[in-house]
Amino acid sequence: MQISKYFKPEALMFAAFLATLPIYSPNQLLFETELLQRAAYMPVFANTLLGASVVLGVAVAIVSARGRLAVILRGGVVLVASVAYVAGYALFALAAGLESFAQPIFGVTAGLLLAVSTVVLSVAWGAYLAQFNLRQALLWLAVMVGVAALVELLLSSVTFAVGLIVFAVLVPLSCLVPCWLAWRGRLIAVREAGEAESRSAPTLGAMAQLRQIAQVVAMPFVGLMVFAFMMGARKFVLFDVVHMEVLGCVLGAVVVLPICLMRTRVPLMPLIFLNCFPASSGPMWFAAWMSYVFYGAVAILALAGLVAAAHASEFSSGLIFGTAVAGFSGCSLLGVIAAQTALFQIEGGGPALLVVSTLYFVYLLASALLAPWKRDRGDIVLEEGADAAKAAPARHVAARCEELAHACGLTPREGEILGYLGRGHGIAFVADALVISESTVRTHVKSIYKKLGVNSREELVSKVGEE
Repeated sequence: MQISKYFKPEALMFAAFLATLPIYSPNQLLFETELLQRAAYMPVFANTLLGASVVLGVAVAIVSARGRLAVILRGGVVLVASVAYVAGYALFALAAGLESFAQPIFGVTAGLLLAVSTVVLSVAWGAYLAQFNLRQALLWLAVMVGVAALVELLLSSVTFAVGLIVFAVLVPLSCLVPCWLAWRGRLIAVREAGEAESRSAPTLGAMAQLRQIAQVVAMPFVGLMVFAFMMGARKFVLFDVVHMEVLGCVLGAVVVLPICLMRTRVPLMPLIFLNCFPASSGPMWFAAWMSYVFYGAVAILALAGLVAAAHASEFSSGLIFGTAVAGFSGCSLLGVIAAQTALFQIEGGGPALLVVSTLYFVYLLASALLAPWKRDRGDIVLEEGADAAKAAPARHVAARCEELAHACGLTPREGEILGYLGRGHGIAFVADALVISESTVRTHVKSIYKKLGVNSREELVSKVGEE
């Protein structure tokens, strides 16, 4: 597979957006020293930013679920959001540099401006990134997350004046691509082209779509939410110099890069046993900072999964990324609140976060163990049809499926599904491979059966095997 086939250099500007995304707290390390002294400003700003992002993210998801995403992706809307993004950060920088601007009213204003612009720009970037399939998204997101984390490390190590100049360049750069494409109408065109094949599926309500999307991207979404909670609940500084949430993303990108070239579905499994050593011991300390590397990798895998779901066009980018922004902001806010409780004051919150991490690890293990059982239960393939598919050479099956797809007038997505069915794979496998729900696969399968004039999987496999 040519993972670089659809890559364009302009996509690298997404790294600038990741390096300035306000709902991700490490992006504010540049302003941390100055704003820690602004007790009347920072809590108001953070609560407004995260709270408003939750509300607006949910609102955008609902609007998108009702088929109104085009309203959000209009050039004028994205342009206004870009201006709000720059204005919000301008107020934030003024509060860090001038005490007269560190007032609650300016904190609320900056938080609202950044919340609105973050939601709109996240959806716009999501619509652009939806051109990548899973492996392409995994490669380029690993690169862009790694670059963004390196920029964050740079900004946290330079003087405020130098860092502010770099940040002032990154903020407009992060808006440039979505603003330009939306103004030319290309984001809407990409969305409409991607959704053309999904119109045969029955229209679902907002809640039904959310339940269905949970089946498709549950694992990456949960990983992203745990990552947000961990980042909000605790700050871990290595040798009192390097913030591990930033370094963890750099090393996480290094871990993920080889995965895009591997043919495996096994999730990353952490070294849980290291957490069993006594507190303040070497292994326990190593596990503490290694967990940030693990969650950095999880965040990249989660973003790639969300992009792949948008690429499949079963759900709109507004529904996917609006929900993601709302969930990430909400879990970050929960982490900030949890950090103030007595439970998280014990040993810097380490034991409490260990419980959270352990529960997530158990979830990963359970999902990995149940996946084969679920696939076997859902993939009821007749033995004769499966044997016929295995007996035929893979190249012959692919060529025959392509020939049938062209002769019978199948859509590109139906042709893709036919390729899996022709090799003996079932509904659950196809859904996992294409990052779509099983109900959508069944809808396509019914259409394929009708166009090919078959009534069962056995007949379909036999037809594929015919000369």
